[in-house]
Amino acid sequence: MRGTTTILLIGLAAAPVAMADTAGSGSVEWRPVASERLMRLPTGYLERAIERDFQESPLAAALDDAGRALVDKSAGLGELQAAAEAATGPEGDALRQRFLEEKQAYLQLMGRRHDLERERLKAQRALYARLLGRIERDGAAGEDPAAARLAENRRAAQRRFEASVEKVDMKLFADGAAAESRYGSEYRRHAKAIDRLVTAINAHPLTQASEVDGQSVDKQDFLRHLATRAEADLALLDQQDLVLAYMAKLVALDAMAMADEVADREVRSADRPETRDVSAAVGFFITPN
Repeated sequence: MRGTTTILLIGLAAAPVAMADTAGSGSVEWRPVASERLMRLPTGYLERAIERDFQESPLAAALDDAGRALVDKSAGLGELQAAAEAATGPEGDALRQRFLEEKQAYLQLMGRRHDLERERLKAQRALYARLLGRIERDGAAGEDPAAARLAENRRAAQRRFEASVEKVDMKLFADGAAAESRYGSEYRRHAKAIDRLVTAINAHPLTQASEVDGQSVDKQDFLRHLATRAEADLALLDQQDLVLAYMAKLVALDAMAMADEVADREVRSADRPETRDVSAAVGFFITPN
């Protein structure tokens, strides 16, 4: 049993625990599209719409699963560490070995999550670049198309209403007792309602210009900011991978040290005689046969 433990520990030390299990990473994807609908969204709603699209993807589900698995694994590590520190003898060795195996599994899970997060950030960065390219190509840099259409529709409605008023038979207003025509009063009431609605739309948080570091920016600059942030997050992920590699190195060193410790103990406890002083056997040779 102890020999088997030593072999398992040596195998654990040699295992590439820093490497994520990427075999299934290609089966989960997020492929956002720089669609016309997305292009026409207000700047304040753009990032939220992209995040909502991501949350409906298989990649988001895989990230959630990895996160839950890491939480469970982390909780189990704490309990196992306490048990390994309290136990002695063969039971203690078994728990220490199990603790090393669970730490290796934790690192593999974290590496898997890093791979998935990297896929998300790369997809975001590519989407921002496509959106920015379309805006620059189409020359729709600063103006929100939805807001522009709303303003034009409002102006067209006013023109149509004013034209219809001019066509009204003025004989309807010949009566001097009519201080104000029904058409005139309704026109002013409708115009006020339109003005209030437009004001409310312009004041809505989702139609406000987005801000970066307290400064209002247009859609182009906001997309550049999002792309830069994705690049920064990727750089931070690379740093986390380095931390993961060092943690994996420590797991390998702990496994090697424990393997040596168990092997030495097996040698010391082996039930066989050992002659260290050759002079103890002299009598066998000086006595005549």
